[in-house]
Amino acid sequence: MKNPFENFLGFLITVSVPVVISGLSILILLSPIFMGLEYQRPGFPPDNYGFSTQERLIFGNQTRRYLISNMTLADLEELRFEDGEPIYIERELKHLEDVKIVLKGVSKVFWVAVGLVILGAVFAHYKDWWNGYKRAFSRGGWLTTALLGMILVLSLVSFQALFTNFHLIFFEGNSWIFLYSDTLIRLFPIRFWQDIFLALGITTLSGGVLVGWLLRESRRSE
Repeated sequence: MKNPFENFLGFLITVSVPVVISGLSILILLSPIFMGLEYQRPGFPPDNYGFSTQERLIFGNQTRRYLISNMTLADLEELRFEDGEPIYIERELKHLEDVKIVLKGVSKVFWVAVGLVILGAVFAHYKDWWNGYKRAFSRGGWLTTALLGMILVLSLVSFQALFTNFHLIFFEGNSWIFLYSDTLIRLFPIRFWQDIFLALGITTLSGGVLVGWLLRESRRSE
């Protein structure tokens, strides 16, 4: 008879794996490497209102650091154009604050998932449950593959609908809608977000396939 606790722990590990893999993908995309490659990629749309690629890199990376560090809105308010005007208006600052709150929430869920995966490994070590652990992990990899495959298809079919629904879920009202002349859109145009979603989908999908396949093969070889 199967152990109910092992079944429950296996389920928790399976649903945690997509969170861990996608969380690691997000960390990669929040690195300065991705931003540097994106802004300097051939075909990336120029700013029609005057930002050079170098200015985008400077302001974009400062904004990125705010989202993942202990920087405050006051630090962003100090970012200025050459004429002394702040690069972000109050509405943009409020949205960036909301984005930071969402990322903090995502980070908490990520670390809970990591903790569950580690807990499962500890339990497997002391209770000789490695086959069950690998099985749960492998299923998590295939679950990741299915979920991200669906998101990739949706992004290719109608990225605008996916992008809009994403914001409707995580942000209030139309607080995320800005003018093309606003700094946030000039730094992060729709093409930037299309590439973000595509890169996130590809890296997470690849991670899911790799985990699902490798652990399945390791169980077969035992």
